Amino acid sequence: MPPAAAAEPETAVQLQEAIESPSRPRVADALPADSEKDYIAWMLAHSDETRPFLERKWARAQVILGRKDITGPSVLRAFLYAPREYFARSYNKKKAYDDTAIPIGYGQTISGPHMVSHMTQSIEPERGDRILEIGTGSGYQSALLSELSDHVYTIEIVPALFRETDGIYRRLSKRYPEYASIIRKNGDGYFGWVQYAPFQKIIVTAGIDHIPPPLLRQLAPNGIMVIPVGPPSGQTVLRIVKRPAPGGGFTFERSDIYRGRKVIFVPFTSRGGSRYSLDDSGSGGGE
Repeated sequence: MPPAAAAEPETAVQLQEAIESPSRPRVADALPADSEKDYIAWMLAHSDETRPFLERKWARAQVILGRKDITGPSVLRAFLYAPREYFARSYNKKKAYDDTAIPIGYGQTISGPHMVSHMTQSIEPERGDRILEIGTGSGYQSALLSELSDHVYTIEIVPALFRETDGIYRRLSKRYPEYASIIRKNGDGYFGWVQYAPFQKIIVTAGIDHIPPPLLRQLAPNGIMVIPVGPPSGQTVLRIVKRPAPGGGFTFERSDIYRGRKVIFVPFTSRGGSRYSLDDSGSGGGE
């Protein structure tokens, strides 16, 4: 059984305090998204990405728009600005804009660009939102979110992967100062992050057969969560909206963002490496 509500594990490492500053302008806000020629010229002047990757990113964005994985201009600009190739790890850099998940080591992957785009669009991020990501992984999802919100929090369960991705954020923060404001820690995401709750948006990037109760509690009224729910063989990516009920308490509206199509995510695990599960005979466990 999943563990009962518990305090944040003491072994979690918090690297920095939250930056609760007013909304700051983003370089990406001025990015031209209507013309490939203008986009590439602008990016060559405002980033250190190279033309081949910019061309691949633009081409991928057009397919993403055609599939309606992105429907809003702010998410489109965030996708076009964030340097996915820097998070795909050097050995898979050339595959960064392929329509597939790619390995990043430690048994983890960076989700495909269509998946990341669709899940990001589904939470309807706004600049003032507190957004919690469960499963930092490569770092790309929170990097994209940091172009959309001033208050991004992310938790990674694998210590070595956490350190590696933290190093990437630190190296990139001179060119991308918004990455320095991503609040991150190594810990068990099942328990959320009570210190900074409630969150207007929560995005979970690991598959689990139920919705962790602590995350539902930490979701703000009218907040939105997306989470892959189901067995290891395939999950449904649920969009959950927490609504205040007329008589008190809350109701939860659920919808399937892929309308029946199953996806497979890496498993949602505890610090000990076991998979969280409602199955009594499974390996679910806590701290």
